[in-house]
Amino acid sequence: MSECVHVNGHACKKRKAVTTGENGEDMISTLPESIISHILSLLPAKDALRTSVLSKDWEYRWTCIYNIDIDETKRFSRKRARQKSAVNFVDRILLLVQIPTIKTFRLACMYKYSPCRLRTWISTALMRNVENMEISYDHEGVILPRCLFNCRSLTILKLQIPCTLGVPVEKWFSNLKILLLDRVEIQNECASNTLMFDFPALERLVLDNCRWFKVNCLEIKAPELSKLNVRHYSGIRKGDECLIKISGAKLLKFDLYGHFVENFDLSTSSVFSAVVNCPMHSNNFQLVQKDGLSARLLLKGCFSLKQLMLAGNVVEGIFISQLGPPLPEFIMLKRLELFNKCKIGALVEMLRAMPILDTIVFDMLKWDADDYDEVKSVPSCITYHLRRVQFRGFAGKKPHVHMADFLLTNAVGLQNMLGLTRDRSVQGQTENNFWTKLKSRFKGGNFRDVDQNPDYQNPAHPIEHCGSRFSNVHKQTFTRGEVSTPIN
Repeated sequence: MSECVHVNGHACKKRKAVTTGENGEDMISTLPESIISHILSLLPAKDALRTSVLSKDWEYRWTCIYNIDIDETKRFSRKRARQKSAVNFVDRILLLVQIPTIKTFRLACMYKYSPCRLRTWISTALMRNVENMEISYDHEGVILPRCLFNCRSLTILKLQIPCTLGVPVEKWFSNLKILLLDRVEIQNECASNTLMFDFPALERLVLDNCRWFKVNCLEIKAPELSKLNVRHYSGIRKGDECLIKISGAKLLKFDLYGHFVENFDLSTSSVFSAVVNCPMHSNNFQLVQKDGLSARLLLKGCFSLKQLMLAGNVVEGIFISQLGPPLPEFIMLKRLELFNKCKIGALVEMLRAMPILDTIVFDMLKWDADDYDEVKSVPSCITYHLRRVQFRGFAGKKPHVHMADFLLTNAVGLQNMLGLTRDRSVQGQTENNFWTKLKSRFKGGNFRDVDQNPDYQNPAHPIEHCGSRFSNVHKQTFTRGEVSTPIN
């Protein structure tokens, strides 16, 4: 009679261990314990636990795993019995795992648990000197344990929980390298409205829809910080505005998406590339002006930029807002990428602060023909330094034609212009006429008309592309020769 065991509330019959030897011997069981532990640790926790039905020798071998990966989203059920079974499963895993140090504790919850239960699970993992903790939980009311802030073993912490973090006076996470906070409210427990975080080892910081309570200024000292991502998907809320100062960092990438809920001061840090993508507020002058002021404060500290990606409405807001500091001169900036609608007058004014710019990428931009009347003089970077221009979503329409004509007329050193369209079938007669005129204008130029791979991306582009992805991309490129007459 076969013996039954219970795994996560289900009865299972024990099976014979896997045999791979010529004589039918159990080869896996003869492996060193360290290798078996490593193999089982690569499995989700439920699969590792299922090995207990193989034989009596395997009944508790799963307890040597050092990675605990529990994902409830794959088998979610609204039945209360299933929820109780899930609670017992997590309790059993954390109770019986024998390894003193947990390398990874990943918990993705779908059920609503008692806040004390979730707090206990997190505390248990922290007592096991966990190195990588990732918690995803969509229900409110969670109170995180205070020992979380002083955990020296943590190197990666990802909290996707709508919860409140009461910040103590002590230093945060001395060995943390990656920190992601999603829907977390930082609550100041100090008398002062200024908070200071010291992250000596932090390399990446992600703040998604975070809020600040009783915090007017947050200073982050992170000498090793290389990537900073800030995203806000909801509207501006009262009481959330906070000045965030990043001190001593050497940022390779700064990415801001959504509303300017916070202001940023990067003046004491160096920034290699930045992406600033904010929602359109074309019908709200006050919001455009506010975003423009915040953009000025941000860019004031980004004088060391070499790559910059901007939404067109941010460019407009910068010059609509008459408040705030003047823009710095971006003496190292060589590549500028623009997306969404942008006023030509505002763009040209911004280009005056980029003296050595040699590459411009236009991504699905729209212009009005009358905008060119606002251009009083051409920036020096267009006249003497611009070498490459790329149009993504090029359709040969008037806005593209006007911009291309403006650049071709004024950019003496222009060497290459590239147009990317979605499909050859969508090219209109206007586009074909434009490229014909372009070809006739450049005597001795090298004109190419080729179909590109559907997943075309510029391999030399170090900035993450946040515009649209093109299918069946059609590429038209023109390398400059001798200029003849302007395009009519």
